[in-house]
Amino acid sequence: MSTSHARVWVGIDAGKGHHWAVAVDTGGETLFSTKVINDEAQILALIDTAREKAGEVRWAVDISGRASALLLALLIAHGQQVVYVPGRT
Repeated sequence: MSTSHARVWVGIDAGKGHHWAVAVDTGGETLFSTKVINDEAQILALIDTAREKAGEVRWAVDISGRASALLLALLIAHGQQVVYVPGRT
């Protein structure tokens, strides 16, 4: 695994059928922006992609309800740091 950044932030716009994920480095540069189907395999692939970009990944999710339940469960199960950021923020 090649780590090019110390830390990245991944913001998730959560939805029922799919999520949108955008990763930025500490300088605000976009590393990736992608649609992720609300499916275990795709979410795990997203986690792997983010981990390949940095030594530390921080996740921000805009919904803490049913639409993000699988996403949150997988992030937590894989030891990821997750914060809730209200959509209006």
